[in-house]
This record gives sequence, structure tokens and C-alpha cells, in this order.
Amino acid sequence: KHGGCLGLGLAAMGTHRADVYEQLKFCLYQDDAVTGEAAGLAMGLTELGSKSATAIEDMVAYAQETQHEKILRGLAVGISLVMYGRLEEADPLITSLSQDKDAILRRSGMYTIAMAYCGTGNNKAIRKLLHVA
Repeated sequence: KHGGCLGLGLAAMGTHRADVYEQLKFCLYQDDAVTGEAAGLAMGLTELGSKSATAIEDMVAYAQETQHEKILRGLAVGISLVMYGRLEEADPLITSLSQDKDAILRRSGMYTIAMAYCGTGNNKAIRKLLHVA
């Protein structure tokens, strides 16, 4: 299941296909740590750069309720991938994640800065990352 989720995520990367996303979400909700980590990452790959509000809401909500740190780590990267290349459009999510009580979700906020501003050299984004470092 783990390899299947990762393979599916890579094959569907950036396609924003709802059927693939729903299948991965089903795997995530099985609450198996290893499969859930892969599903969280693959969901982000499938929705790469889409800024899908539904995907963000699903992923953040599940990240806040799961007890598995592995799933949380997969979702942390997956959430950031959804905002790939979105620049300022990602700022409200970045602020929200950066203020979360969970350290891994705060780290996801930093990943989101990196993905949203990837390759831009944006001073504000770099300052924000350096401030946290």
C-alpha cells in the first residue's frame, strides 16, 4: 500500500484528478502509520500547485486529529506541495500553520513558504525562514 500510494502520487503529480485524490484520502483514513504517511505525501503530489481549498482543509483537519507522527510528517510535506508556486496566495495558510500548537504543523508552515516561493528569491520569504531558523 505504501509503495502504491507513492507511485500513484508520482504518476498523477500535478494532475489535480479528483478520483486519484479520493483514493489516496481513503488510504489516509485507514489510520495505518506507514500507508498514511505515503498517502499524505501523494495527496500533495496529486494536487501540486493547485491551491485546492478542499485538499488543504482535508489534510490540515486530519493532521490535527491523528495520533500518528508518521502520518503527520507525510501530511506536513503534502500540504506544502499543494501551495507550490503560489507566492502571496499561500500567506494566509502559512500564517495559520505557523501558529499551530503542533510543532510538525508549524514546520509545515515553513515547508509551505519554501514551496510557495520556490525559486523566486523573495526577500520577505527568506527573512521569515531565517527568523525561524
